[in-house]
This record gives sequence, C-alpha cells and structure tokens, in this order.
Amino acid sequence: MTELEKQLLTAFEALQSAYEKQHQEWLDASNALQAMFEHTSRENRNLRTQISSLSEQVNSLSEQVSSLSERLR
Repeated sequence: MTELEKQLLTAFEALQSAYEKQHQEWLDASNALQAMFEHTSRENRNLRTQISSLSEQVNSLSEQVSSLSERLR
C-alpha cells in the first residue's frame, strides 16, 4: 500500500468515525426529544383533565350562588 493510499484510508476511517459519532449524537438527541414530547403530552392531558374538573366546579359554584341570590331576593 502506497503512502497516499495509507493517508486516504486514515482520512476515510477518521471521516467514518466522525460520521458514526455524529449519527449517534443525533439519535440520542432525537430520543431525548421524543421522551420530552411524550412527557409534555402526558402533562398536557393531566392539565386538561384538571382544568375540566375546575371548570365544572366553577359552574357548580356559580349555579349555587345564583340559586342563593334568587332565594335571598
């Protein structure tokens, strides 16, 4: 193998190694983003449930106040 071929092989191996490292970092970042998205989605569902419950409570209290106001008149 000539010196040029050795240099080309070394350069190719360095490029391949850098690509594999970058690819793995991209996969790790992608997995982290997916996990964050799933966590945020769960939290949003829980918050929507809580908001719905609170909204029902507010409506119930509003009806009770209206009813009490009607009785006091």
